[in-house]
Amino acid sequence: MSAIEEDLRLRIEFALYGLPIEEVLGEQRLANSLQRFSRDQGGTSSPSLADLLPYVDFADSFEILNKAAKNLEPREAEFIRESTSLLQKLIPVRNRVAHTRPLDFDDLPTVLDVVKRFSRSADIDTPRSDQVLAELERDPSFVLGLEIRFLDVPADSTVRHNLPIPDFDETGFVGRKSTVRSLIRTVRGPYPVISLVGDGGIGKTSLALKAAYELLDSPDNPFDAIVWTTAKNSLLTAGEIKRIQGAVKDSLGLLRVAAEELGGKNTNADPMREVLEYMQHFRVLLILDNLETVLDAKLREFLRELPVGSKVLITSRIGVGAMEMPIRVEPLEKGEAISLLRSLAKIRSVQALQNVSPGVIDGIIDKTSAHPLYIKWFVSVVQSGRRPEDALRSGLLLDYCMSNVYEFISETGKLVLRSMQSLAGTHNQAELAYLNELDVKQLQSAVLELIATNFVLMRTANAGNAVVTEYELSEFALSYLEKHHPISEEEQRWLRERNASLFAYGEQITLKSKRDRYDANSLDVRGAKDFSVAAKLLEALSLIYRGELGIALEIIQDAQELSPDYHECFRVEAMARIAGHNLHGANSAFEKALELNSESSALNWFYGRFLINDFGQPQVGLTFLQRAAALDPRSSTIKVEIAKTHQQMGNGELARDACLSLLNSPETALEIKARVLEIYVKSAMSAASKLYGAGDYAGCLEILEELKDSLESLQGVAVDDLVRDRVNYARSISRGVRLKTADKYLGQAATLINISLARWLGVSSSEGADRSYGTVKTLQAERGFGFVRPADGGQDVFFHATDFRPMEEFAQVREGSEISYRKTMKSGRSRAVEIWLVER
Repeated sequence: MSAIEEDLRLRIEFALYGLPIEEVLGEQRLANSLQRFSRDQGGTSSPSLADLLPYVDFADSFEILNKAAKNLEPREAEFIRESTSLLQKLIPVRNRVAHTRPLDFDDLPTVLDVVKRFSRSADIDTPRSDQVLAELERDPSFVLGLEIRFLDVPADSTVRHNLPIPDFDETGFVGRKSTVRSLIRTVRGPYPVISLVGDGGIGKTSLALKAAYELLDSPDNPFDAIVWTTAKNSLLTAGEIKRIQGAVKDSLGLLRVAAEELGGKNTNADPMREVLEYMQHFRVLLILDNLETVLDAKLREFLRELPVGSKVLITSRIGVGAMEMPIRVEPLEKGEAISLLRSLAKIRSVQALQNVSPGVIDGIIDKTSAHPLYIKWFVSVVQSGRRPEDALRSGLLLDYCMSNVYEFISETGKLVLRSMQSLAGTHNQAELAYLNELDVKQLQSAVLELIATNFVLMRTANAGNAVVTEYELSEFALSYLEKHHPISEEEQRWLRERNASLFAYGEQITLKSKRDRYDANSLDVRGAKDFSVAAKLLEALSLIYRGELGIALEIIQDAQELSPDYHECFRVEAMARIAGHNLHGANSAFEKALELNSESSALNWFYGRFLINDFGQPQVGLTFLQRAAALDPRSSTIKVEIAKTHQQMGNGELARDACLSLLNSPETALEIKARVLEIYVKSAMSAASKLYGAGDYAGCLEILEELKDSLESLQGVAVDDLVRDRVNYARSISRGVRLKTADKYLGQAATLINISLARWLGVSSSEGADRSYGTVKTLQAERGFGFVRPADGGQDVFFHATDFRPMEEFAQVREGSEISYRKTMKSGRSRAVEIWLVER
């Protein structure tokens, strides 16, 4: 879908180049695309046609080309006109894809047919479609490494929900339109409890999800929220009720409002009561998927007390008894089953099934009882090389199919299967690659093979702006493997030990992150499924510090392919790019990371510091530091960096305010206060020096008074020589004010400040009176001398490298460095001696 869309945009851009954007898009399309562009990109710059085309609806792209036919080559214009009806068929498919709705069984073949038609035509240029088709032909497993992200757009529904992303299946949702309509009518009807009952693999979950999404998208949806939860227990236990309670709260997103309406609840209250009260205040459709249960007392009580307006929809193999309105999910109708069989054969290029006679097709449907799962397994076994008639003669069709498909699986695929069989649950690519010691390509090829043979299911879920993909054994596959291919105790032990070692290492990574998440070597680990990728990234960080950037980037690329939704993969890439002085590459990597997780305070912190210290955009960087502070308001580390940035940008007052807030806070650690004090004193002296030079003695003394008060209020903070030098500098300025001002009050104030600062330093008020301060104006480093501009005005003063204490400090001097010195006369000119470097 993305490829054909990009190709149509390229044709618009090429054919209509130079025309006014208003003429190309039209008034309404232009307004809509500008609004979307502004919402996504921000800023007020005037976007070009190329900038706006990604924000034009898919249907508009071929309408624009048809309208501008006179600007196209005649054959191209005719081809697009003839293909318009086919492109229109893609609109509902694209909407289902873009809004993560359940796909229909003919969606994939429909898209493939259109894209192949465009790619094979000599009348239109389609580079993106050509590239995607060639890549799918060469290495289909490349799709498992794609980064899938969502634009941050407003929700398309006012109804709150937590419906899962429909599991991808190359056949999509098969038929049963009448059953869907019947289910929706029943849910809208007077029945408080509805159940979908049928055999395993018959499609109960898909049917419930399809109906739930259609209700969600309906303009007259009767519910305030649709809450989905998959039951993990055979009974509706108290623990299960608690999970449902959490799902209800998360879905409504009204925790505070609900708590107020419910009058506040005791945390020890019965969770079932909590759920029922939510369902009384809000019209909730609660879907309990896979609830295999008997009508026990807890469930009977829960269902009996359902408030009017809220409903419960249950999927189950056996139903829950007399309190429900049951809908029996039967096998597919014959026509639907035939469509499923032919669609699968076409998508998987199973020639043995594409050309069989209608009589053979009828026999296959009868043998599989039109059961969708059996049909998929039947196609898989024929794809593995068996003849259709051999499968049909088998007594136990499903067992026969699975046995033959298993023989068809590669040794690498079987290795992955055994690891999933031994360690139950869902796994991401990174986990499976680590457990089986496979590289990215080996793992992705094996996973694609297992999905195609129906042994493994692919599960997807939203994670911020990205999609998380995980894999698990299908129920029938697990049952078959346990029966026919049990794992040896030795291999199970090896897998468990390898998994345990990964967990132990992952816990170390997590603990380090908790100690200091703003350390560049700390990784933000979301959970156990990130452990194996985090281990790779730590190896890459070690290589970066050793200067082995090429190897580091290879490891990072592997990590990105294994876990394309993990933001730390791109943050570590940014660090490698910085080390290689590729700042634009680093910026792009940071932007990708933030697309995946914009709510990470650490990520905003690292990106902000990069923009300030490396990329030359301190103002933009400051906004990211401020966002990090909003996400982690208790972090002193972020606040110190914000104060430092204000000071670097010349925002002296903001820098001092930020510092004083930290210095006066009892929550700020003493070691942090020592760093803050250095920034504060530097900022205060910079401001005081400027005011002194401008003759604003009252303003200068106000800054020095604030400095004095702040220093006197500090307790237990370590003070380094740099701070002491700057405080001596403050004393020097206060003495200068006393000597220069004619205002008696200001002179007395300056004297008192000098005495107080001397007391704080532990010296007499007269000590250091002969020392001056200034800024290096010119420097002849190779010749070992320069000139300093005194802070209190006057002529420039000569200095030599041999006058520095210690002399090695001269190597650190730059134009603009602050120095403290004693002024003397040598050979008839002023000279600085006993020089201390105040600021490098």
